[in-house]
Amino acid sequence: MYCMTVEYPKSEGSSFDYDYYRDVHMPLCERLFSGHGFRGSVIRTGGGKGPGSGDLNWVSLDLIFDSPEQLQAALAAGGAEVTADVPRYTDVRPRMSFAEIALAIS
Repeated sequence: MYCMTVEYPKSEGSSFDYDYYRDVHMPLCERLFSGHGFRGSVIRTGGGKGPGSGDLNWVSLDLIFDSPEQLQAALAAGGAEVTADVPRYTDVRPRMSFAEIALAIS
């Protein structure tokens, strides 16, 4: 499996509409990426430098795909529409990183 992580870092004066993100943006991603090896997502909130410390990000998201090739296909098919939606919920520029998933335990 393969993962794209998207982080929305907090900074003074930045804003993030979590309700829109959860209720509109994430279903948009699911709709556009399904059929391209999209397995699901994990949304994390409240992440700090240590347990109970101040939040570093508004949200951190993992989008999970079967392979890097399928992630690329999903972004080619729906990435522009997903990116165009970002200003509707935040003024933060997201950071992205990519990685193989070495182990998933259920």
